[in-house]
Amino acid sequence: MRTRTTDPGRTARIAAVGAVALVAGFMPGTGAAADTRTAEADIAYTCDLPSGAQPVAVHIVTELPVSTSVGTAIQPRDVALSFELPRSVLVASPDTEPAAVSGSARVLTEVSQRGESTDVPWQGLEIPETSLPATGDLVLRATGEVPTITPRSTGDIVFALGQLDVGLAPSAAEGAGDAPPPLAVSCKVDPDQSAELATVAVPPGTGTPLPSGTAPEPSGGTTPDRSGGTEAEQTEALSAGGVQPPADCTLMTGPIAQVPKAAHGYMAGYSNVNKLAGAIRFDDPGHLRLNLNTSVSFLKCPTGVKSWLTTDGTLDYRGRPQMPPAEGTFLTFGFMPTTAKMELILDGRIEIGTLGDSAPDPETKKYKETTTAIAPAHVRLYDVKVNGEPLDVGPDCRSSNSMTLELVGKGASGVGGPEGYTVKTGGPLTGYADVPPFTGCGVTEDLDNLFTASVSGKGNYTKMMQSPLCVEGVPANCPEPPKPKPER
Repeated sequence: MRTRTTDPGRTARIAAVGAVALVAGFMPGTGAAADTRTAEADIAYTCDLPSGAQPVAVHIVTELPVSTSVGTAIQPRDVALSFELPRSVLVASPDTEPAAVSGSARVLTEVSQRGESTDVPWQGLEIPETSLPATGDLVLRATGEVPTITPRSTGDIVFALGQLDVGLAPSAAEGAGDAPPPLAVSCKVDPDQSAELATVAVPPGTGTPLPSGTAPEPSGGTTPDRSGGTEAEQTEALSAGGVQPPADCTLMTGPIAQVPKAAHGYMAGYSNVNKLAGAIRFDDPGHLRLNLNTSVSFLKCPTGVKSWLTTDGTLDYRGRPQMPPAEGTFLTFGFMPTTAKMELILDGRIEIGTLGDSAPDPETKKYKETTTAIAPAHVRLYDVKVNGEPLDVGPDCRSSNSMTLELVGKGASGVGGPEGYTVKTGGPLTGYADVPPFTGCGVTEDLDNLFTASVSGKGNYTKMMQSPLCVEGVPANCPEPPKPKPER
């Protein structure tokens, strides 16, 4: 291992959300110590390649603090992995030679302190598109942000490297036909060598003492509570946003406040009206304005440790929190043509939670995620015509109380790019809406019961298509996102 000292005082970046929590002795957090140094290591791996096991040398570099204190988070910065893969991995024959390759890498980093250790996946390290050289092996470099950790007690913290997984997506040259299929490479550290990257000192007498029961046991023992406070207080904190993680997952740590990024996009779709055997179509897309990644929590679920990211936002139609008006025509009571305009108006913030896997799917090599969006809203009807004749329903014909719209999107990210639904890239969101009874309908006569009988009801299937989001500042001049069309 080689280390060298760099200028002190560099500020910390917020850790990339979505990484797995530490499960023994540490917790994710933000911030970093001031005195930093560049830590480097050259580690010998053996990788399972299509041609068989082969040695691969991996060089890793990152910036870490020289020392820190109890309760002060450590942020590894500027993480970069460099390695070479044989050209034959991608080029089985001249006919299948790709023009370039991109992908991602994941290294399992062991973090230990006072005899306690845990594996922390540094995942989502991006391999940018790299052209295949005319001759020679393929030189790749993976970079990205990784989780912070916070020492719960004094004593040196040791970072060491473990298993490396690489996913590669070749791309074909123009006019050269199909590219080779995606490739997954798994590598293990060679035995009988030190895989240590760096040591961060946590001297005695530093930091604020933590509540009893939260520090790791010197050896053995049970996994302590990571977030402090009683179980009821933790649950209340996690549920503050409204949207909930799966009931069979338990909180390990969090919620940890993040610095959200402003983003916007569009959403269009439809909602069935079961009683009228028809649907309301939102052809004019609604404008979403979101705060991405407001907090992160880490959960222990039956299928492993997962991250739970929260996002919030609203709709914006001419400065009002609603979808643009939609119009529908139905056969009321099965024979009477009725046309009405409808507004879907928010009664609060849109709350979004994304449950992300900490390990890739063994078959697809992708990290699966499920996003749930919940919003309180009410429906307003106006410009009603029955058999072509106007029916004056008044200015406040609306559902008598808020209904909870809950939509779910499933997707994945990793090798080959995102697929399905993700918050940033958009896609389909589906769910069911329960329309409450109506009130305030009618001017010369009470029409509440008419609309309640013909429209209100449970289990109305809803499908919305979200566009990719434009994240402000990435790029600096944020372009206008595309506007999706309703999809049946």
